[in-house]
Amino acid sequence: MCDCVNVGFGTYDNVVTLITPEGKSVDIDRCIAEEIKYLWSLGIETMASCCGHNKIKGSVIVAKKDIEFIKKLGYKTLPLKDSNGRYRDDNFETKTHRNKEGKLIYRWYEKDD
Repeated sequence: MCDCVNVGFGTYDNVVTLITPEGKSVDIDRCIAEEIKYLWSLGIETMASCCGHNKIKGSVIVAKKDIEFIKKLGYKTLPLKDSNGRYRDDNFETKTHRNKEGKLIYRWYEKDD
């Protein structure tokens, strides 16, 4: 879970604007921004991300070239169907979550979740 309160999908109510390694300006959900920057620092190209807004699990879609690498980091695939109804293999659950006490914890640096 994340810091979102009454934040809907597709809104920009809880985002931070970051510059990708390629120099592109993008809006990233604030509560997973550090995790996304970490992935970028490893050379992983992210295509899209969402913290889940306390409604679903957070996710990050990576470039096809980075699928095996992110799996080696302990990331787990998250079911997501494409426009043809097939499950994608490039969507992964983020490792930024809330613990039982409600504190936001960052586990993206851990190999095993």
